[in-house]
Amino acid sequence: MGMNSKTINILVAGGSGLWTEKNHYSSILSLKSEGMNVKVVAICDPVNPRDTEKQEIRDNLKKILELDNPQWIDTSGKSPDQLQYELDQLNIKKLINAVIVATDPVHHYFYCEWALKNKINLLCDKPLVTNMNSSLDINQARSIQKKYEKLNLLYDKIKKENKNYMFCSPLRRRALIPFIKVADGLNKIYLKTGEGIRYMNVIINGGIHKYPSEYLKGGAHGHIDGVGTLSHTSYHYIDVVAWYLKMARGNIDTIEISMPYILRVEEYIKAGSYKSLRKLVENKNNDDVANIPKQALNTELDFHFYLKLRDKNNNQIGLITFIVNYSTFAPRLTKYNPEVTEYAHDKYGGRMSSVYFDIHQGALQQWQLIKNDEVALGHNIDLRQMLHPLLGEKSNRWYFTDAYETGTLTSKDLFKSFIKACAGERVIKEELDRLSTIDDQKLTIRIYSMMYEKIAEDFYNKTHKEDKIKLPSIIKLDEYISR
Repeated sequence: MGMNSKTINILVAGGSGLWTEKNHYSSILSLKSEGMNVKVVAICDPVNPRDTEKQEIRDNLKKILELDNPQWIDTSGKSPDQLQYELDQLNIKKLINAVIVATDPVHHYFYCEWALKNKINLLCDKPLVTNMNSSLDINQARSIQKKYEKLNLLYDKIKKENKNYMFCSPLRRRALIPFIKVADGLNKIYLKTGEGIRYMNVIINGGIHKYPSEYLKGGAHGHIDGVGTLSHTSYHYIDVVAWYLKMARGNIDTIEISMPYILRVEEYIKAGSYKSLRKLVENKNNDDVANIPKQALNTELDFHFYLKLRDKNNNQIGLITFIVNYSTFAPRLTKYNPEVTEYAHDKYGGRMSSVYFDIHQGALQQWQLIKNDEVALGHNIDLRQMLHPLLGEKSNRWYFTDAYETGTLTSKDLFKSFIKACAGERVIKEELDRLSTIDDQKLTIRIYSMMYEKIAEDFYNKTHKEDKIKLPSIIKLDEYISR
């Protein structure tokens, strides 16, 4: 890669946030050090990037500000039309080559649609589409799918004109060796025997215990936009479920989604479920009074879903349980600080990455993937395979230390591959293949959007007891994945 490579002008939406600091800006600085002509020309954010919070260090951002002097587009208080006009003017002046979307999830759609309409390469963090108040408004929940389909149509149109156009997400799990091993193992037995997934148990524990006033904050793990933990890390694991179903579909024809359990923020606060931890950490009882708006109180904190698997004759042939609990074990030591947006970003904020997958491919194969770390202190994965002895070695076990950074493609690798491809640089196919394109997330989005429909349906039925409704709950796989 030489100094004469094409200049890539980047617009970063959400550019004052922590994820851009940790991943995107460090990757851009790395590309600069390799001699690539890459420049951040503008940052869209309600927070002035030159005045980020003192509690959250932004060393990479500071370097970007010094080197590139990007324009700050203040998004606060602006209508979509006003913001679109500013972006259009920016694009005329700067000729943007890549848009990076790292805002709160409810704003992803706006930037994605703008980038597509202007045919600008686009990298959007997960989830691609989330609507404000989807946890409690049925129409908002249902329009997630409609908006995704609109984006996908725009993408298809551009791809026909320019096969090199990119609209993708850096879904890290798809690039991690342990998750890839499971996908490949499932697919191998499926191709050999035709056997599909029969049971999959997924448990995700977040360890995030917030005090009432902390629910007034926004951010990527906030609830103030009327969406909760389904819009947080959950999307990664919904995507893994969809991915594995593609790898070993078997005779599955339809999926029926139901929600047997949900704990909303209001119930968590009313029960005082945060008090024992707070008393231990703070050694005192803080004021419980917090004027939390209804749209935050009614968002999902913990939830369980069943995905019943049926064949073309409507015989039940399996079940996927998808359990997400955020009010779980949390080694939080961080004390309450009203100036901090998200204490769980702190090294001692108590946020856990506790993940359990147990997958049964009929009677022929079983996989177990277990991860249980504090987010800031390590990413270790224990992986086990059991195989029928007539199909190969009966059992295998691997232990991956620092699995997110060692011996695998990292989030930074994926980001850099995207930018290099935008510049027309040669990129290893394996790296590009690990960037999940919008059209490769069809089943993921359908499961995700239907889960929000179920969450909103539950809220509606609790508040309209005389006028209950039941939304569609069946996903026909042929519409989303081919056999």
